[in-house]
Amino acid sequence: MLGELALALLPRGITPKSFSILARGAFVRAAAANSRLKNGKVNHSKVAAITGLPRKEVRRMLNRTGACLEPDMSTRMPSERVVQGWLTDQRFLTQKGDPKSLLFEGARFSFRQLVKEYGGDISPRAVLEDLVDSRRVHHVGERLKLQISKLPTQTTGLGALTRVIPSLVDGLRIASRRPTSSIDSSLYRLKLHAPSTVELALLRERCSTSIQSMLCGLSESLEHQLTVPPRKHSSSRHMLTVTVLLVDAGPAAG
Repeated sequence: MLGELALALLPRGITPKSFSILARGAFVRAAAANSRLKNGKVNHSKVAAITGLPRKEVRRMLNRTGACLEPDMSTRMPSERVVQGWLTDQRFLTQKGDPKSLLFEGARFSFRQLVKEYGGDISPRAVLEDLVDSRRVHHVGERLKLQISKLPTQTTGLGALTRVIPSLVDGLRIASRRPTSSIDSSLYRLKLHAPSTVELALLRERCSTSIQSMLCGLSESLEHQLTVPPRKHSSSRHMLTVTVLLVDAGPAAG
C-alpha cells in the first residue's frame, strides 16, 4: 500500500520528509481520538505513550489549527528548492530581477553552484535531468534557461487522487473494523475480462451506466422504506455510504 502511495505522491511533490510530517500528525490525532479524559480533554501522556513521540511534540501537533503541511523549504524536492533559489537569490538574477541563463559549470554563478546552494547533496546532473524532463529548464546553446511559463502558479495538490480518496477511506474503515464483523459481508468485487481495448471501453461504459442507475434506484427505493424519513438538510448521526469504484487494471496477467 505504501509503495502505491509513493508512486502516486512523488510526482505531486510530496517528499518522504513532508509525508513523515503529515503522517506524524495523523497518528497523533488518531491516538488522541481514543485518549480522552472524562472531562473531554486529551490525555497527552497517553498519546505520547501510544505513538512514542515526546509530550511536547504531541501538544504542539494537537494545538495546530489544521492538518495542512506547513510551507517549509526543507520538505520540498531538491529541484523545487533549486528553482526557488533561482527565482529569489540575487546572485542568480539579472538587474531586472529575471532568472539568469546559467552555464552548467565553470562560471562563478553556475548551475552547479546553484544546486550546491539549494539542492543539498543531490548531483547537479540529476537535478538538471529532472528539470529538463519537466520542461522547467531548457538548453539555449551552452546555457540553461529557466522556463517561467512552465512553473506552477500554485500548489498542484493531489489532483485526480482526490476522486479516489473517499473510496480508499471507505475500504480502510471496512478493513479496520473489529474481528467480530465480517469484511466479506461489506466488500464485493467483480472482475470482467475484455478481449480488446474496444471491448474494454464498452464494458466500462456499460458498467458506469448500470452503476449510476443502481445507485439512483437504491436512493429512491430505500429512502421511501425508512420508518422515519430523514429531513432534508438536517444533520444525521447515522449514515450508510455505498461506494463503487471501477478500476481499469490493464492487460490481464497470463
